[in-house]
Amino acid sequence: MKKYLVIQLARFGDIIQSKRLIFALMQDGEVTLLTDNSLCCLAKLIYPTVNCIGISASESSSQTVWEENCKIFEALRQKQFDEIYPLNHSNLCQAISMLFEPQRLMGYSRHNGYARHSNWVRMAFRWLGNRKKTPINLVDFWGMLAKNPYPAHLVNPKAEGKGNGLGIVLSGQNARRSLPAEYYAKIIPIVFQRLQNLNTLHDKKIYLLGTQKEQKFAEELLVYLPKTLHSFVQNLAGKTSFQDLQEILASLELLLSPDTGTAHFASHLGTPVEGFYLSSANVFETGPYGEGHTIWQAYLSCSPCGEFQTCKYMNNKEPNCLLAYKDPHFLYHLLHKELTEQSLVTKPLQNIIPYFSTFTDKGQITNFLNWQSPLHLPHDLQRQKEKNILENYCLATKNMQTERQLHNIEDNAIYAETDWMFPQNRP
Repeated sequence: MKKYLVIQLARFGDIIQSKRLIFALMQDGEVTLLTDNSLCCLAKLIYPTVNCIGISASESSSQTVWEENCKIFEALRQKQFDEIYPLNHSNLCQAISMLFEPQRLMGYSRHNGYARHSNWVRMAFRWLGNRKKTPINLVDFWGMLAKNPYPAHLVNPKAEGKGNGLGIVLSGQNARRSLPAEYYAKIIPIVFQRLQNLNTLHDKKIYLLGTQKEQKFAEELLVYLPKTLHSFVQNLAGKTSFQDLQEILASLELLLSPDTGTAHFASHLGTPVEGFYLSSANVFETGPYGEGHTIWQAYLSCSPCGEFQTCKYMNNKEPNCLLAYKDPHFLYHLLHKELTEQSLVTKPLQNIIPYFSTFTDKGQITNFLNWQSPLHLPHDLQRQKEKNILENYCLATKNMQTERQLHNIEDNAIYAETDWMFPQNRP
């Protein structure tokens, strides 16, 4: 049996977004996951048969990490893994990769002090040069590192409501990716009313979900929410373990969320996510994975932007992408969610686009998640062209027979001549 090591030292959501890759490796051998101590409990819930090893990666300096975990690193080096997958473009992750022979490394790695990336990783750097037309998301990017990719539509269950309440993820790690309480308080009653109109709520509860850091935000949100809703609200900010959170998410009719790890947790469980993405979050990069989710994406000339950048486009001290969520037409469509061509003409949306997740070709092993919109945007066609290129590239590099034709490769900027030189053992 082959032995694989996956190094995933990033955030909550990244543990779950590694799922397509880890499932592919589990089909072929024994998997060990190296992650931060704080995420081991979560990793064991997501991957109960995987050997999870935790280190203090997020709260310590690189030198401290090495001093505290040298025995762990030596044990991993001695285990003779067939392949190692460093998934983070960080100094620590790449330093750990240097414990192993370069020919066994797949992903972000270093050798003799220099970055050593596969063609697939180098191509990703190129397509991220224009994030407006990002062709595939993080789950599929990591998933395609495997020799034998796991079927995309089997990674997560199709999202279906379970009827036991409405979940509200209060905030993400960065405020630039989250709706302020005043805005959220306008959205929550509308969605709650929509679910009641559809008669899909068996348990009329509203769960506020977050860590201890979001307790103040929860209190502020309750001030803005209509008092008629207070009797339905259960404030769980800072009161749930990962096990508790799993049980709640698995029973919900719907989860409302910015771009957060909790949203990815819900998609893992097959619970529908309705997300609100400001300009610093991009649905095509980190939207919830699986069929049946909805994202309202702020779409402006300046987006997508970096979450740590200072916003240069303010209106009354608020980012322009935030103002889109005050638009009465958005609130109308949020309530009715018809989103027909006629309704969008009658009540046009301003700087916000609805997207729905789906898989267009479930029989194709190199298939990627697709986000569709009733609106047609200038970058949609180019995004689809680049997605076709990547699908064909993965088919070719994995020695899969296909009769599909390459499309518009002369217009493409995500590959170089050397990417098509064979043989290659990785895309």
